[in-house]
Amino acid sequence: MAHRFACRSYRDEPVSDQIVREILDCGRLTPTSFGLEGWAFHVVGGVDRVRLCRACCDQMMVREAPLSVVLLARTAKYYDPDGSFVRSRYARFDDSTLLVEDFRGFYEELRKTGALDSWSKSQCYLAAANMMTGAKCLGVDSCALEGFDNLMVLGLLGLKSEDWITAMVIPFGYSAVAETPKTRCSLDELVI
Repeated sequence: MAHRFACRSYRDEPVSDQIVREILDCGRLTPTSFGLEGWAFHVVGGVDRVRLCRACCDQMMVREAPLSVVLLARTAKYYDPDGSFVRSRYARFDDSTLLVEDFRGFYEELRKTGALDSWSKSQCYLAAANMMTGAKCLGVDSCALEGFDNLMVLGLLGLKSEDWITAMVIPFGYSAVAETPKTRCSLDELVI
C-alpha cells in the first residue's frame, strides 16, 4: 500500500495475459453488497486505446498504458428482487429465497430514494481498489480515472446506457517515472 501511486506515465511494455488475468481476478473476488456482483470488467488495449483516450478527456495515460480496464455497473433496472438478474445471482446459493427476501427491503429503500444507480456504481469502486492493489503486488502500476464521457465509453464497448454505467477506467502498465512518495494524513488525524 505504501508503494501504490497514481501512475500517469507508462513505458511501452506489455503486461502479460497471465498478470492481466490475476488483476481481473482481484476484481472478481472482491466483496460485493448482497453478493450480487453487478459489475463487468472490459479490457481495452491495442488501437482501441486511442478511442478510449478520447472518451477519457484525452488523458494521455490511457493511450500510453498497454491496457485499461473499464469497470461497468449494471443500471437500476437489473436489481428488482423478482427480476431475472437477482434471481440468477441468488440461484447459486442453497438459501436463494431467503437471500432475495433479505435484499428486498434494501432494494425498496434505494429505489424510493433513487439511489440504485449510485449504489451499483459504488460497488465497482471496491473492485477497482482491489485490482489496483493486486496489480501493484504484481509489479504493475495503475491510476483510477473518473474523468470520461460515459456514452462515448459505452459506445466504444458496444454497450447500451440503459444496461450499463461506466464506473471507472483504470490504465495498467509499468511506470515510466519514479514512484511518487505518499502524502497522507496521519492515523491520529483520521481515527476519531
